[in-house]
Amino acid sequence: MIRLKKYSFKYRDEAVERVAIFFGFHQSLYGGIYKPDPDRLKAAKKTVKDWTHGSNELYMITDSGEPVGFIHLNFRGDNVAWIEDIFVDELRRGKGIATKAISLAEDKVKSHKGYNAVCLEVVPRNEQALKLYHKLGYDTLSMI
Repeated sequence: MIRLKKYSFKYRDEAVERVAIFFGFHQSLYGGIYKPDPDRLKAAKKTVKDWTHGSNELYMITDSGEPVGFIHLNFRGDNVAWIEDIFVDELRRGKGIATKAISLAEDKVKSHKGYNAVCLEVVPRNEQALKLYHKLGYDTLSMI
């Protein structure tokens, strides 16, 4: 069963590793190569810290209690929340996990008083993600 578990320190190492892989994936979309080096892990640690403060919320995506990814929400402005980042482990993709996680994230947004809209951010070259978001009913507002 897919669930969202609010980030806590017990997930720190798993979250940092996944964020570093996520960064590498994005670099690969632009011709870069993911190398698990100390600099990328250091950047991922800082990112996890940033994503757990202020208007940000970080959730681990779990399947039967086992972490399989993450989703990062940001509550910007008065009524719009953003799904800024979502990641599912490569071997777990194509099984509906991201679809369920997005639905659960939408429920999290609805539970915040006054929030009635959800936007997604996506790298335009991430065609798989765009295809999923369109399938789920999201429209493309702008792309650069």
